[in-house]
Amino acid sequence: MEEQVPWEKIQHYLKNDEEPFDDGFISWLKANDKNQAFWKEIQLMYSLTGELPDEFSPNEREAWKKIDRRISAKDTLVPVSRFLLRIAASFLLVAFGASAGWFLTGDFKAPVYTEIYSPYGHKTKVTLPDSSLVWLNGDSKLTYETSFAKSREVELSGEALFDVKKDKRLFSVRSGKLKVEVYGTTFNFKRYPDDRNTEVALLEGRVGLFYNDQLIEQMTPGEVADFDLSTNKLRISGKNINQIISWSTDELIIENEKFEDVISYLERWYGVEIETSANLNLDQRLSFKVKTESLQELLSIIDRVSPINYDIDGKKVIINNRNQ
Repeated sequence: MEEQVPWEKIQHYLKNDEEPFDDGFISWLKANDKNQAFWKEIQLMYSLTGELPDEFSPNEREAWKKIDRRISAKDTLVPVSRFLLRIAASFLLVAFGASAGWFLTGDFKAPVYTEIYSPYGHKTKVTLPDSSLVWLNGDSKLTYETSFAKSREVELSGEALFDVKKDKRLFSVRSGKLKVEVYGTTFNFKRYPDDRNTEVALLEGRVGLFYNDQLIEQMTPGEVADFDLSTNKLRISGKNINQIISWSTDELIIENEKFEDVISYLERWYGVEIETSANLNLDQRLSFKVKTESLQELLSIIDRVSPINYDIDGKKVIINNRNQ
């Protein structure tokens, strides 16, 4: 059988797979099933390696006998399994090569995020990749894609004043289920994790207020949106916006605020933790302005309108009602 193998034609057609077979090679293939099986085996190996193995070189009679015995084996599962394994190996190599190409050529890049935290008692100014400016109040965190390559979206926890640069791309601020969308404007967004309400105060431009990605209000300058997180109810008012954003100019203005809410302001402003006793009237409303006063000076001022005892121990402050 080996004397009849057209080795030169086999090598020729392997290297020129688009060329039609001549009559002599077709006759050899049709002579018996072994010839066809032998041709398919060599085709497969050549397609995987790109080379003719030495054992298929002309005049290698012993090599042909080995191939002949392998093709004649009755256990046809062996070549089938081998074939599947080769195809699987080729697929994995292609997949790995494609993945490697993505990383090496830069076609695939995982997004990189920037996270900025402004600690208690501090105000932090941030310049975003599109040149928009953000002022973060104490205990506030801002997260965004470092390059703004895909979108101008940021996530906020806490309070921030935004001065958004006008751009054809939408700018959005997301905090929990609430989102504000703008193209260029100035607004204050406040939502601390422990707050009952979310507050958006618009200074310039127009913004859309969304809840669960559904538009619930379009705001105009001078409006303040107060969204109750427990009832999902929205209230639009005309609060004193200068008071709301006073923190960004190193001035804290409190006007007719509950003592309970004032305590939260003071914690963020002075970077302290305030503990109150059960006898303190947290519903009492206060009004005052803080610029350069220390916490002790401010508590002394509060004591004049609401008699209190207070103890300051580093970052720990305890306040109780002096008359009870």
